[in-house]
Amino acid sequence: MKEVCLFIHIVFASLWLGGMLFMALVLAPFVRNLPNSVEIFKKVGIRYSIVGTFIGLPILFITGICNTNSLGYNFLDIFKATASNPYLFTLKHKVYLFFLTSVLAVIHDIFLGLRSDKNEKYRKGARIIGIINLIIALIIVYLASKLRLGV
Repeated sequence: MKEVCLFIHIVFASLWLGGMLFMALVLAPFVRNLPNSVEIFKKVGIRYSIVGTFIGLPILFITGICNTNSLGYNFLDIFKATASNPYLFTLKHKVYLFFLTSVLAVIHDIFLGLRSDKNEKYRKGARIIGIINLIIALIIVYLASKLRLGV
């Protein structure tokens, strides 16, 4: 069971980060100069937020708890972690960043993204939060790599 849980976690983490990288590195440069770029970004963003944010993030949370339990830790142990246990301490930072990225994703997808066609303020806000979330996601993957290698 633990292998299945880890597999699902990796697949959805790949979808989450891969989707953001695709949007930033492939879609944005291509669509930016098209006459209907705002509409395209909005439609792609809505589709991605369903898969990435509203399905993917809850699955990442559930599989993250499953993975933590399979290592012999209780999920609540993470929040009490200190530097004396480097593994849990690193995991604590990863979880806090996950919570932050989840909140930012909801703000980005619901508040800013759905209004992005209204004015430049919403588009700029969505762009900034999207970039911040991409950076956070990369840090999370770095922390996951540290955890996999035993910190």
